[in-house]
Amino acid sequence: MYPNVASTIRKKQLCSKCNKAAGILNCYGCGKDFCYRHVAEHRQELTREMENLTTKHDEFQQTIAEQEKQPNSHPLIQNISQWEQESINKIRQAAENARNALLATLATHRTIVKEDLTRLIGELSKARNEDDYVETDLKEWTEKLNNLQKDLNAAQAIDFGKSENENVLISKIFINGLSADVFQQTCGDIQILDAGRLAAHGLSNQHAVVCGKRLYSSGQHRIRFKIDQCNYVGGLTCGILSKDPPLESIQRFFMNNNNNNMNQRSRSSKKTFANLYTNEHSFNWPASENYGYHNTALANSNENERFNSIPLNNNWQQNDILELRIDCDQKMIYLSNERTHQSEERHIDSNKCALPWQFFVTIFYANSRVRICEETVSTTTKEQLDDCIEDQLATTIH
Repeated sequence: MYPNVASTIRKKQLCSKCNKAAGILNCYGCGKDFCYRHVAEHRQELTREMENLTTKHDEFQQTIAEQEKQPNSHPLIQNISQWEQESINKIRQAAENARNALLATLATHRTIVKEDLTRLIGELSKARNEDDYVETDLKEWTEKLNNLQKDLNAAQAIDFGKSENENVLISKIFINGLSADVFQQTCGDIQILDAGRLAAHGLSNQHAVVCGKRLYSSGQHRIRFKIDQCNYVGGLTCGILSKDPPLESIQRFFMNNNNNNMNQRSRSSKKTFANLYTNEHSFNWPASENYGYHNTALANSNENERFNSIPLNNNWQQNDILELRIDCDQKMIYLSNERTHQSEERHIDSNKCALPWQFFVTIFYANSRVRICEETVSTTTKEQLDDCIEDQLATTIH
């Protein structure tokens, strides 16, 4: 500021401070007039403001110097470090979940193999003690033992899913190829393909039966089926049987039921969870042989005696995935549809259907296909983890 003597020719102005004495100086900075007494005071005010500004300048300069000296102490950097640690924790938890799931699955797999081995040892011991075996028996037992060794040593693979999006941070980790059961025995116009994973019906519309390989005597087990191909709604049955059932009797049972009830079947799409048993004289089929699940309502009174049904108001469709859960300890079986989320359960009378059990599937319509799904144990998917990380980062930065 450069004070200037007020012009003598302009109109007299009073001091802006006291508003009494004549203003003798005009400040170009604020445009106000000051008397002789308040000129010095105004100057002192400007000096104090300059000192304050200088102090703020020095403090700001010091802040910049400190940030340059310790760049990682910046709050945003600290937030990113926190996001990093939280993301690492999520990844570690996902990996731990995958390890635990794999260990549990492998333990279940070993338990099943051990149960099969125990049964085989029992057969061998009995035959040896009774000296009751020939070459064909030895060949069969050798084949069973070799198959058990293959089952135990079956390769277990961990695959890291690849995304088409190059920006994803974490790949999905999942364990597949661990399903222990396969299709093994058939009756009727049906064949087993794809190393026991696929049951394919032939060209004719008639009931055909396929059974699983494993025998279940304790614990809980699940088998997931996918309806690979089904040109018509219905015509499928899924359930459990006692060991070594006469599949021909089961096929005749369904064929007889089909012949008597074709019209009712074609008009009905109700699912029922059925307790399948017959009188001892019917088809030479003992009352203990079959519990199951089917998807048609039966009208014939004689057949209803053999089916203790519970309706389930939805239909199977192509590409549906069904899960059959077998609880040997609680003597229960459960069937659920992953698409509709509907499920049904049935208590099993072990006096009529003795352990061990094995699963069965019947197919009626031509060209229908049912596949055993590979068991898949997944950790957090890459999409879920990436979304979580990106959301956390966006929240942190903004």
